[in-house]
Amino acid sequence: MYKALFEAAADGIIIINARGIIQSFSPSAERLFGYSEIEVFGKNVSILMPKSEGDKHDGYLRHYLDTGSASIIGKGREVTAMRKSGQLFQMHLSIGRAETAEGEPFFVGICHDLSMYQNVVEQLERVDIRYRNVFDSEGLFIVRVTLDGAIILSNKSFTQQFRDATITADDFIDSVAGSSAKDAKLLFSLSESGFKNEIKMSLMMKGISSHIEVEWRFKLVKDNIGCHIQGVGIDVSEKVVAANEAFFLRNFDPITKLPQLDYVKQLFDGNQAENTLFCFMTFELTDFDRIRKLNGEVLANKMLEELARSLETNIGYLHCARLQASRFMMVFDIDVAGNIEQQTKDKAIALQAELQRTIGEISSEIRIGSAYHNRAKSTFNETVEYALMAIEYSRQNMLFLSCYNDSIHQAADRKKGLQKALIEAIRNAEIDVYFQPKIELKRNRVVGYEALMRWFSNDYGFVSPWEVIETAQELNLPLELDKCLMDKTMSIVKANPSIFNTDTPVAINISAKSFGVKRVIDALIDNINSQNIDPRSIEVEVTEDALLTIGDQVKSNANALRAAGVKICLDDFGTGYSALSYLGKLPLDNLKIDRSFVIESKEKSGRLMLEAIVSIAKSFHLTVTAEGIETSEQQAFLAKIGCEYAQGFYYSKAIPVQDIPQWIASYQ
Repeated sequence: MYKALFEAAADGIIIINARGIIQSFSPSAERLFGYSEIEVFGKNVSILMPKSEGDKHDGYLRHYLDTGSASIIGKGREVTAMRKSGQLFQMHLSIGRAETAEGEPFFVGICHDLSMYQNVVEQLERVDIRYRNVFDSEGLFIVRVTLDGAIILSNKSFTQQFRDATITADDFIDSVAGSSAKDAKLLFSLSESGFKNEIKMSLMMKGISSHIEVEWRFKLVKDNIGCHIQGVGIDVSEKVVAANEAFFLRNFDPITKLPQLDYVKQLFDGNQAENTLFCFMTFELTDFDRIRKLNGEVLANKMLEELARSLETNIGYLHCARLQASRFMMVFDIDVAGNIEQQTKDKAIALQAELQRTIGEISSEIRIGSAYHNRAKSTFNETVEYALMAIEYSRQNMLFLSCYNDSIHQAADRKKGLQKALIEAIRNAEIDVYFQPKIELKRNRVVGYEALMRWFSNDYGFVSPWEVIETAQELNLPLELDKCLMDKTMSIVKANPSIFNTDTPVAINISAKSFGVKRVIDALIDNINSQNIDPRSIEVEVTEDALLTIGDQVKSNANALRAAGVKICLDDFGTGYSALSYLGKLPLDNLKIDRSFVIESKEKSGRLMLEAIVSIAKSFHLTVTAEGIETSEQQAFLAKIGCEYAQGFYYSKAIPVQDIPQWIASYQ
């Protein structure tokens, strides 16, 4: 649509970047200036101006970008332009600013040739033989009316477009659409003494098939009958359409058609009442990524578009904006005379019902965070931030609805501080590695260890591994965290050959994201080789979600580890996206049963599940490790059904390397 609009526009359209370099040059611009697009592409737009103006242009542009002060941006004015031949001509130039997805500014100029227009104005001031030819010129609307607005004379273009039998247009006001009628009435209310200069005015006119935006120039003229108003207009509908398109792209989300947050702020700040209480409610679909994977990008976007329409129709709100992916913010007013918390809860429940109706069962749950806004107590941006804190609290604690309060603010501050601290900890290798023993059930002996991260922050004390992993993912640092832990583990293994060797190898956990990155796996193998560590002393554990995207690189990385002599264990089996077909696609050696299944072994159904998992592993010639062993009964049952290895507090928690010799002596 944009390409068709660009190529079909009657007026010339020129797009330049922030340095004034021409990026696009429409076919109409080629005809207007005499240049082809190839000739001007990459050149400074000043080549289209007289030298006196071209020398100043870059300075004007720099001044606008530095100060934001504009004399023409977002407006229109007449300028002198220069064709390739060197001929100077007058044109009407409208310039609008836009930005790329990366935030880089660019400028769109719409150029309308005023040569014919000015000739018409000049000729209308002289009554001579040429008047009739000009009067009948196509593309220009010419009309003469009394000071009361009655039409005395109109040219063919005006008559055909605005004086159809279906339009009562003996009066000029009757040709003007309702939205512009007030401006037109003001024009004709001017007295003779108050209408000395030419007046420029844009009016929406009632066309035969649709409304047309016309830019008029009105001037008071005198003839032998008396004083009249002479009007000459040009159709600027295409310019308006282009401006509207640019406005939409700048202020609205292209998928949902909802306004961007900045535009919502502009609307909200301009209309909110002084003492009204508002609720800012943020919400998100928790499994939107799964919707994308299952249905594809196109269908997922259609779901969001349908959701936006249904919210507008069925949920009462003042404003609604899409913040990111599947996260939205809705603003509605609160009746302070009623129960404020109940009103918020009712709105959240109605929202949940609408989401389930629109998106369906594949979106099982949503998270909602809310904050209250009073003009006297907080700004728009502050309340948005509070609502985002609340939804983060809902997400982290798996709650349906959270309303902002001081404790949520403190939790948000802790998260921000934790993020900064983790970046420093990874950079300075301050995250520790502890080791949990792995026991062979048949002979009840130590046969290896699992390396587990432990972080003791000076500011936050012990930070759980789960929180470390989540924070690293939020910062997009899972690769850096994995590398930090791998390097530290390898250093400890190298320094303690009597503890970690081929008889008691160490299993290193690698995130699914890292497992699919060649440089991470290559770095691990290089580390093993450079430190002269026997590769049989190292194992790799990867979680099931790595199997979701088994591609050539994942297979290649797995094969590289196998070729290097490093065994691979599938961790947390049964908790993620388990599928039997996955087990045969990678060269796995061991399957680790998640502790949740071990806990359920006290029930018959739990024991049957454990037997089934062990049986599946055996059918793929894999050994089995069970984690989370806490009782002798669990140990006995797992040994009975053929599980080879076990870990858990029944044997030992994860301990620092210096405590391992003492633990071994105690265990033996």
